[in-house]
Amino acid sequence: PAKTVEVEARDRLGENLDAGVVKASGRVNAVIALRSPVELRYCAGLDEVDKTLKEGVTLEYALFTGSSDVDSMRFPKLGFIKGTIRDLAAFIEYASTPEDAVQRAVMILEEGVQDAAATLRQAAELSEDTQASIVEHLKQSYSDQTLRMAATIVINALVFHQNLAGQHGVKNLSQIAANGGLTQASVLEEWQKILGVNYWSIFNIASELLRSINPPEMAVDALRIMSRTADRLVALGVSQSHDLSGTVFQRLIADRKFLATFYTRPESATLLAHLAIPDDGDWKDTERVRDFRIADYACGTGTLVHAAYRRLNQLHWLAGGEPEKLHAHMMEKALTACDVLPSSVHLTASMLSSSHPRQRYDGSRTIVMQYGKTEQGNVSIGSLDLLGDTGVARPLIPLHTATTVTGTGETQSQLDVDMPPASQNLVIMNPPFTKPDSDWDGNKDESYHSKHFHGLSTDRETQAKMSALAKEYGKNTCAHGYAGLASWFIALADRMVRKTGTIALVLPMTAMQGMSWQKARQVLARNYRDVTVLTIAAARQDDQSFSADTGMAEALLVCRESSNAPDRRGRFVSIRRRPDSEMEATEIARAIRSTSDTLPVRALEDGPFGGNTLSVGDDRIGEMIEAPLSLNAPWSAVGIADFAVAQTAYQLVNEAIWLPQMGKQDSRHIP
Repeated sequence: PAKTVEVEARDRLGENLDAGVVKASGRVNAVIALRSPVELRYCAGLDEVDKTLKEGVTLEYALFTGSSDVDSMRFPKLGFIKGTIRDLAAFIEYASTPEDAVQRAVMILEEGVQDAAATLRQAAELSEDTQASIVEHLKQSYSDQTLRMAATIVINALVFHQNLAGQHGVKNLSQIAANGGLTQASVLEEWQKILGVNYWSIFNIASELLRSINPPEMAVDALRIMSRTADRLVALGVSQSHDLSGTVFQRLIADRKFLATFYTRPESATLLAHLAIPDDGDWKDTERVRDFRIADYACGTGTLVHAAYRRLNQLHWLAGGEPEKLHAHMMEKALTACDVLPSSVHLTASMLSSSHPRQRYDGSRTIVMQYGKTEQGNVSIGSLDLLGDTGVARPLIPLHTATTVTGTGETQSQLDVDMPPASQNLVIMNPPFTKPDSDWDGNKDESYHSKHFHGLSTDRETQAKMSALAKEYGKNTCAHGYAGLASWFIALADRMVRKTGTIALVLPMTAMQGMSWQKARQVLARNYRDVTVLTIAAARQDDQSFSADTGMAEALLVCRESSNAPDRRGRFVSIRRRPDSEMEATEIARAIRSTSDTLPVRALEDGPFGGNTLSVGDDRIGEMIEAPLSLNAPWSAVGIADFAVAQTAYQLVNEAIWLPQMGKQDSRHIP
């Protein structure tokens, strides 16, 4: 009956690990209480246990985290999660990174970045060359934010350095310090060893930034701060499993307001990725995984494309595959990530490389897109240039428009980057939200800026040309000026996804309801099936957001391209709050899929009975309902805590008073 399992699990919290027994050290801060079904007791030997588990017998489990029983947290708060041995294995992967450790790591990184940036500021004041070099490599004007960005990139490389130490003759930071001191030259010497093997995308820009710091004694002071920060992050054990650098880095992008880039929270990215890549079919099939193409044409620091790649790796591993053996192929052929900021693309490459850091690859499709005026005198608008070429056979991005970050170098080699339409199994994006051609400063004088195209110091004339090019590319698509550039990116996703492929987007909630988004909704309703729209039912807009600091209500949209006539119906999911952790996000996604697959989903037209209840354990997390995907009207079943309200409103529109707690026979017709 497992009556004591919860007490025993709590008692384990805070225990010292015995290095001689479990080959680890430190204290236990996460324990899973597992309840197994009684039939396992009667299995004749381990082979029968193995067979029973593989057949999908249901286990029950809950997670306890904290430093002791006194301060323990339980997930879920009520009841037990029910799942198979595969579900438990996936749960353990995310549960092994406790959220409190992640929050401590973010604080440590932010403190280290602030302190290191202060030292970099002193160096920049002493040396104009230092200032100019940092600005050149980060493609941003000089500011405190730019210095913090430089510190973040170097700390990120130092963390990766510590994870690689002991391989290829690379010394760890303590060994370097003991052998002549932690100096600019000694660290760069070790990084040159690493660059000789791989990891160019991580260490090249970090090397250039570190080399920029003059005089050398200032570099020593900065390295002392940054290495101490890296050691603290490695000691916490979250440096390879969480987007810490991306979390901080996104707060530091000075042009973000104008580029309209907003950081997708890791838990939101995980939720979207798990909804977009379901556990269906044979994921052990190596060829299926090798052929699975994932793209993010507005990747930022790579949170979404990394979450999708992690999900793909997980499914292959759970099915008995070996994802690390496919890593080189996936980096070289299957994962596409584009952005206009070189530093963002380097962090994206860093995150993707971290999935299997010991695996070498010879090239990648992490691409810095041209933005603004080109060397040929034309203009480029980043990934949206892909909308402007109708060719399929020839490369869609000419040589001069992209720089690729490879495993062994950053190059503009003679190898073009081929991006044909209908080539991706999954297009996953959090596209820019701003509206083109809007006047950022509120007037039409010399301070006029095209709101979206003001990024990266484009001048007024270039902005006007970029806006005109966007309008040209948006013709005959679902792009709409009042909707903003996100509607252009929906058109791009629609162009690039394969037949039966999936698009997964973070969009403003107004995309589901606004009139300017109607053409975008028509494309989705006509061309896609298995449409899921997920929103948060909360009172404040900040609490309805899946991105960091957008301050607006958002929706997660997942839909699969259909070669058949779509049914023009969708599942609308409303959760009570944003998930607090990636682990919780995976369980929310599993609850949605499980309810969709095993139960009839209640419809908007059914009457005021509410939607299907979604729960994790015994915690009620939200509701789901099925509703039409109208071609000419808003999709209004969003942000609603109780779908009985929507069902009641539907009856009113159709001339009936039918309230909750009333039987259909008691409903009344009204004109």
